[in-house]
Amino acid sequence: EKCRLIDIKFPETIKKNFFKPVYGLSGMRKRVNSYDKPLFGSIIKPKTGINKNKLLDMVKELVDGGVDFIKEDEILSNPHFCPLIERVPFITNYLEKNNIKIIYTFCINSDHDQILERSKFIFSEGGHGIHINWWSGLGVFKSIKKLGIPLFIHFQKSGDKVITSENHNFGIEWKVICAIASLSGVDSIHAGMIGGYLNDDEEKMKKICKDLSLRNTIPALSCGLNAESIPKINSVIGTDYMANVGGAIHSNPNGSKAGALIIKNAIDNYK
Repeated sequence: EKCRLIDIKFPETIKKNFFKPVYGLSGMRKRVNSYDKPLFGSIIKPKTGINKNKLLDMVKELVDGGVDFIKEDEILSNPHFCPLIERVPFITNYLEKNNIKIIYTFCINSDHDQILERSKFIFSEGGHGIHINWWSGLGVFKSIKKLGIPLFIHFQKSGDKVITSENHNFGIEWKVICAIASLSGVDSIHAGMIGGYLNDDEEKMKKICKDLSLRNTIPALSCGLNAESIPKINSVIGTDYMANVGGAIHSNPNGSKAGALIIKNAIDNYK
């Protein structure tokens, strides 16, 4: 009547066979020169109706606001109004030309064959990162790693409650999904949120974030995160995570740059 996978353990003798992240927590910190504080990520929104020029304007505001990481939202993917073939070289050229070291992850959600082709295309155009929602399949992360190309991979959890919710008779604990994903070599995972509108259990989040960090995978916290969230999150899990912020940045009446600088200040000046 009920069945739930609550934990998974891998013998040390076989862990060496798993993939490692290209960057992970240590590599990301080194790339953006950010230590002893949370990494700062943001999300490109809105995800419909923007062309490549508007997209670049948004990226510039976030860069000027001090972000370390930008994630295209999981609904962007490859629409006709802003296709990957146009926006990938457009964004990467700007970042490379200006020697900007942030990690920008292009959303490539699709079927496996399309994801692999899009990964190769992004790398060929000088891109450094990709974003894939778990709906595209847990196996696709390993398939990308087998391509042997050095891309930062962000794993997005949106929609996971279909199989992780404790309200269902059959399911898998979220920490199990995180373990499988991190051992597949992803660099960052949307681990959940403390506070905000997601507001996961603090003890579970503390354990998940610790386990991810030990495997050199970045726990990204998101879904209602704002400047006031930083002290609370730091007090629970420490500073080895990414504060990934969308609405609190873009809703600022003075623009996205102003919104980003508020988050940046909260991260840099936390005591």
